[in-house]
This record gives sequence, structure tokens and C-alpha cells, in this order.
Amino acid sequence: MMKRWAMCLMILLILAVGLPGQAEGQTIRLSFAGDCTLGGHEGWMNYSIGTFRVMAEEQGDYSYFLRHCQEIFAQDDFTFVNLEGVLADSGKGQNKSLKWNFRGATEYVQVLSLGSVEGVTLGNNHSMDFGKTGLASTQATLDAAGIVWCHNDTACFFEKDGIKIAFLGFWSYDFAKHKSWLQTEIPRLKNEEGCAAVILNYHGGQQYRQKHNKKQAEDMRFAIDCGADLVIGHHPHALQGMEVYKGRQIVYSLGNFCYGGNRKPRAVEYPSMILGVDMLFEGGVFAGVQLTIHPYHISATHPRNNYQPYPVTGDLAQEVMDIIQADTPYELAPFVEGAGAVQAPVMVKDQ
Repeated sequence: MMKRWAMCLMILLILAVGLPGQAEGQTIRLSFAGDCTLGGHEGWMNYSIGTFRVMAEEQGDYSYFLRHCQEIFAQDDFTFVNLEGVLADSGKGQNKSLKWNFRGATEYVQVLSLGSVEGVTLGNNHSMDFGKTGLASTQATLDAAGIVWCHNDTACFFEKDGIKIAFLGFWSYDFAKHKSWLQTEIPRLKNEEGCAAVILNYHGGQQYRQKHNKKQAEDMRFAIDCGADLVIGHHPHALQGMEVYKGRQIVYSLGNFCYGGNRKPRAVEYPSMILGVDMLFEGGVFAGVQLTIHPYHISATHPRNNYQPYPVTGDLAQEVMDIIQADTPYELAPFVEGAGAVQAPVMVKDQ
């Protein structure tokens, strides 16, 4: 216990006085959250209770959904989530061979824009639920709302004060097809596009498991071997742990977040988080990251989903931390009310 409190004190001191040697450095503050399905399964469209659509109509205000995230999302430089599903005003192109087809109306994009979300990955197993037609509608809707997106070999970017960060996103099956491409593309983004850092979003793993598997580790480490500076995971619909590999941070699964894909979520789906990421740069060169875990639940109601993630404290926050810790090979800094669980910086070592 004393060791954990000593670590916590150290982190708070770092926040107060800054990192050694970082006085002339720059920090870009990012936030990440997991699976966001704005809508639900196509077969639920006519349901009169319990769906994302019904909640949207009842509230009449799309800021409802991410209202309890604004203390973080509105204060960072850039917020990025996994948009798991299609934004389209018809079911044209529906792939009926799939068990689940996730779609929401194009106006649901306001959940993101009013919620201070600036970027999304479409690299997941539901972006093609309505084929090329649905994907094109989603991309056009995001473009019109000013929200950047990445998908397979299309990257998106964020730039501040001359520092440019690239984002890539892949469903695990597409990741396998792009391995050779990644070996040349990530260095190209840095050497030709002027990106100071590359963040890769990986959608894979076994669903409803709180421990990452061998394939996740192999793929996400491979991304770092290719030059990625941070790898963020989702898809299991459950929180998982993190690790440091070759001086770079891997986060295996952020879990669900604003998730319309389940009207009555399983218990394992409720614990969630917002991941704060301070990207640290020295002279425009990537120097490391500092993570902050903000414990959340995906809904304040049980067993029916109200689709409004909210921050948790006390025993519920500790439950979130315990889940992540159980899949993490090193001791995490503890959760502190009002600050989150601020982790020790992971600095780039000489390569």
C-alpha cells in the first residue's frame, strides 16, 4: 500500500513541476474511447423501447449521449473513438449474411460533434455492414461534420503547433493483409509526410474476455516494430490491460463506450474507460507518452442500456482498475479522485 501511495505522490509531483528535461518540450493531449455504435442492429429499427433510436427521440438532444465526458473531451486537443457501425439513412447495401448489421441515421453524427469528438477509426468489423454504399455514406457524413476518419490504407491526421500525428485503423483481418504495407507506410508517414508520431488502432481479440490473447500481442507488437509510437485496441467488448514494448505503449482494449450494439449489456461490458494520452515531444521529435486512466461505465442503468457513459468513483472505479491491472505485467499507479489514474511516463529510449 505504501508503495502505491508513493507512486501516486510521484506522479502528482511530475504533473505539478513537469518532467525532467521537458521545460522546452511540447505536449499534445489526446483522449481515446472504445466502441461507439450510434444506432443499433437493423432488426431493431421498429422497436418501441430500449434502443438507441428510442433514447435519441426521448432526449431530443444529441449532446445527451456524451454529456458526462465533456470535462475530458472538451479540454483536450483531440478526441478519437472507434465508430463501430454505419451512418446512413437507409438500409441499402445491407449484408444479410451477417448476424448483426449496425446502422444509425446520418444525423446521429451530432453525437460526436456535440460530444467534442474530432476523429474516428472505421477499421472494424461493422464498417462494411451495409457494403460499400454504407461505408461511403458514413465517410461522407463524417466529412460533412468535420470529423476526420481513418480506415485501412487511408490515414487521418491531427496537427498542432507544427507537430503532425498520423492515425491508422484496422480490423484484425485487414491488418493481416496490410502487414507488408505497414512496414513501408509508417516510415513513409514520418519521412515524407512529416509526421512526428504514428498511432495505430487495432480492432481484434476474443469477445467478452478481459485478457488479451497471443494474436493481439503479436499484431500490436508488429505495429511497433514497423514504427508505430502508440497502439490502441478495441473489439473484445471488455477492458483489457496494457504493456510497454520497445519503449512504446500498447493498450489492448478500451472496451465499449457509447455502445448501441447491445440493449441489455452483459456485466463484463459495463466497465469502461477514457484513456488520456499526453504525447510528449522534444524539438518536434516524439519523446514519450503519459497515460491517464479515467474509469467509466457505459450506462448508469441496469440491465437496460441508457447509452450514456458516465465516470465512476469508489468501488466501481477500483473495479475498472482491477480489471486492467489483472492483464498488465507491471503495477499501475492508483486511481485518485478528481485526477484519474495517472501513470508514470513511458519515455523513448535510444534505439
